[in-house]
Amino acid sequence: MKTLIRTAVTVAALTLAGGAYAAPRTATLAVENVSCVTCAPIVKRTLSRISGVSQVAVVVERDGRATATVTFDDEKVTAEALAQAITNAGYPSTPTGVKSAALAR
Repeated sequence: MKTLIRTAVTVAALTLAGGAYAAPRTATLAVENVSCVTCAPIVKRTLSRISGVSQVAVVVERDGRATATVTFDDEKVTAEALAQAITNAGYPSTPTGVKSAALAR
C-alpha cells in the first residue's frame, strides 16, 4: 500500500511539474526602420501582445535601427515568429540570438 501511495505521489508531482521543462528563452532581434519617437513603442507593444511573451525591451540605435530583447515561453512562440510579427507591423526584423533566459541575466 505504501508503494502505491508513493508511486501516486511521484506521478502527480511529475505531472504537475510538466511545465517546468519548458525553459523561458531570451531572443535578441535586430529591427530596421525605427526612425521616429513612436516606432520603438509600437515594436514593444506588438511583441508584448504575443501569447507567451513575458518581457520586452527595445533599445534604439543609430541609423533607424533598434535591438529588441524578448523573454518568451518557447512552447508558445518562437524567435522567428516574434521577428515575423514585428516585420508584419512594418519593421523588418531578424533574430540575432536566442538563449536560455537564466543565462541571459
